[in-house]
Amino acid sequence: MIIGIDFDNTIADYTGVFYRVGCALGWLPESVGQSKNEVKQYFISQDNEARWTELQGIVYGKEITQARPYPGAFDAMQRLQAQGHQLAIVSHKTKYPIIGERVDFHEAATQWLISHKFIGSIDAPVCSDAVFFNETKEQKIARIAQLDCAVFIDDLPSILTHSDFPAQCQGVLFAPDKHPNYDGAHINQWQALDAWLCSQSN
Repeated sequence: MIIGIDFDNTIADYTGVFYRVGCALGWLPESVGQSKNEVKQYFISQDNEARWTELQGIVYGKEITQARPYPGAFDAMQRLQAQGHQLAIVSHKTKYPIIGERVDFHEAATQWLISHKFIGSIDAPVCSDAVFFNETKEQKIARIAQLDCAVFIDDLPSILTHSDFPAQCQGVLFAPDKHPNYDGAHINQWQALDAWLCSQSN
């Protein structure tokens, strides 16, 4: 079957990256928590969402090399490919930042995938032509439908519960803790995906 997978915060783990980059730029006090949400809330509390937007542009652009694959993601995707599943990466990602240096986010993410061997190598689990970066959320959901994904893995409940999310596709929320506003299928680590897929086939 065709299994679609989100990129940011599903394959690529940015834990601590926003904090480290923000501190290095002098935009954050070290007392702020290290999670992306804590960094975001700090800027909101300072009534400085423009700076938060600029920080996202830096992290998703030239500092994306600081992100790491989630533990078990590569191995799980290799196993899925070996089992005969087709994998596609489908992401909602603007091409350029709204504020700050004009860095091509799509190219930066593609190079990250190559450097971590998700695409572009002999044993890569995903074909290079099966990576889709979409400028809008609606385009992302349309791509999931167009690819006829049987399963789609994402960290955002807003994607999986969207009114246009294809009915024939089983959404799986990837999140360390069960999201309070999502009652569907949920895995808290990549190592749990195999067991979930087996439970669906039995």
